[in-house]
Amino acid sequence: MEWFDCHAGFGVPVKSPGRAIATAQELVAELDFCGVAEALVYHASVVEQGPQVGNQRGVEEIEGEPRLHATWAMLPAQTGELGTAEQFLAGMREHGVKAARAYPEENRYLLNGVTFGPLLEELTARRIPLLVGPDWKGITSLLAEFPRLTLVVVRHGSWGDDRYFRPLLERYPSLHVDTSNYQIDHGSEDLVRKYGPDRLLYGSGSPELQMGAALLTAAQADIDDDAKAAIAGGNLRRLLAEVRL
Repeated sequence: MEWFDCHAGFGVPVKSPGRAIATAQELVAELDFCGVAEALVYHASVVEQGPQVGNQRGVEEIEGEPRLHATWAMLPAQTGELGTAEQFLAGMREHGVKAARAYPEENRYLLNGVTFGPLLEELTARRIPLLVGPDWKGITSLLAEFPRLTLVVVRHGSWGDDRYFRPLLERYPSLHVDTSNYQIDHGSEDLVRKYGPDRLLYGSGSPELQMGAALLTAAQADIDDDAKAAIAGGNLRRLLAEVRL
């Protein structure tokens, strides 16, 4: 079974979480230690210095590490920091970046059609996954505007956000959730039983969380091997194969 982490970071933030993975090489060593094959990654500076710095650092610092795959964070086109939707996508295409991220609270914007209409339309049409944190009111509004957007919610709470996201899973087939901090007793088993295994992606939340923790939870879930393989990496590989840059 080949594990593919959908949510891992590297780089040393100014406000350290207490455990940092400073470089791409250190992250690869962590993958090796935990038995993870690949990871979608971001650089810590996308939040503190902004995506206009962090996106470029991310692609530059993973060069020569084929197991790491960069993601790019968005900013409103109106401020001119990352250019138009077309320019942002052209940069993704140039660097082979197949997934986007949004940090609306940290980077101070509203993730909606007023702010990102042209870009969100392109992400939807091109099947580019967008990774976001668990602002469920914002996510509900976003999916109401862009119901076919491939959305992956990461970092949702360990106490269980099921009452938020299960109604959304029922309505929006393109919504997915990661496993990084999902620790509900038999929660994964129940999700697989009700919605199938295709909506869950293994994500570690590393370095804030231990990379192996979510892996162990998924590996020990009482589901069949095909479902485990889908969650471990098959679902993410399928989503990335569907991307049209």
